[in-house]
Parts: sequence; structure tokens; C-alpha cells
Amino acid sequence: MTIAALILAAGASTRMGRSKPLLPWGGTNLLGWELTQLMDSCVDDIVIVTGAHSDAVRRSLGDGARYVIFNQRWSQGRATSLVAGARALAAPGRAAPEVIVIQNVDQPTRADIIDALVAELRTTGADIVQPTYRGKSGHPVVLTGRLLPELLAVREDTFGLRAVVDAHPPRLVPMDDEPVVRIDLDTPDLLDEARQLLGVAG
Repeated sequence: MTIAALILAAGASTRMGRSKPLLPWGGTNLLGWELTQLMDSCVDDIVIVTGAHSDAVRRSLGDGARYVIFNQRWSQGRATSLVAGARALAAPGRAAPEVIVIQNVDQPTRADIIDALVAELRTTGADIVQPTYRGKSGHPVVLTGRLLPELLAVREDTFGLRAVVDAHPPRLVPMDDEPVVRIDLDTPDLLDEARQLLGVAG
């Protein structure tokens, strides 16, 4: 049994105006930084789902390109990338995940936050755990591997991961001293604050 992570990095980054995975971040790019955080955490199986700008993203990762899969249906919505990632985790010969961490590329987080959420799920037996910041839900979402079949069945018209979370109300983990769990990099004006919160250079 493994602790797996899915990074969804397939979108066109229209509102950002440039590819989010390739944003300068801590001496590398955003996706490369996130990959390092996962590798420094308890996670031992990683799938990065790409779509738009896939070739450039893959090249930027160097050896990390081995974690990348391409979602041909990326333009049809984020749910298709979640399904593609879940299929990769469910592939024959791959160890079944005990835990699945789901992270959007525009919601970076630290290794210690990932570890804390995984530990909460494993010790409590919850189906899903999710951090909160001052009463508002945050990220990443961490699920038991038992929900992999439901991830394989998500659809855009039922709001993707939201349908799974609604069916299995998460155990909420207050992290009121961690505004990091609310970072959501939709537009360029949010970058400087996010870098400051994570202590990285642009």
C-alpha cells in the first residue's frame, strides 16, 4: 500500500496569462517546487497530469518528467484530469494507494502540511480530510484509497471532486495559523503574497 499524490496541472492558465506550472518559484518553477515538496513528504507515488503546454512542462521537470502523464481531454474540464490521474493510479501492476493526496498546481503547499493531513486520515480512519483556515475550506484534499473507484467515475457536470467530497463529508482539520492552505493562484496579483507565505523567491 502506498501514499499517492495527484497534481492536476493541465489547464490553460487563461486568467494568469501564462502557464501556471512554469511560473518562477523558489529557484525553479511552480510545478517543480511542488514536486520537491511531495518528494520531501510521506508521499511515495506521484502522478502529474498535464494538458496545455504539456511539452514545455515536461521538459522543465528534468528527471521529474517520469511522473507526468498527458490528458488528451484536458480542455473538457478538470474532472477529466482527475480521472486520468486516477486511471494511472489504478493501472495494473501499480501498488494500490492507501491514501491519495489531490493537489491543484495553482494551490501550492508544504511537505509538512501534507504529512499532517495524511497522518490525520490514517489515525482517524476518515474517508477524507481537508484543512480549514478561519472557517473556510482549504487544500490539499486527502482521501482514503478506498475512494479510488469514485475518482475514476467523476464527471464535469457533477462538479468533479466536489461530488466525492459531498458524498463523504470530510473530517475538517483547523489550520488557523496556516494561510498557505487557502492559496489559490488565479491571477498575477496573487503571486507575491503566495511567495511570501511560502518563503520562496519569484
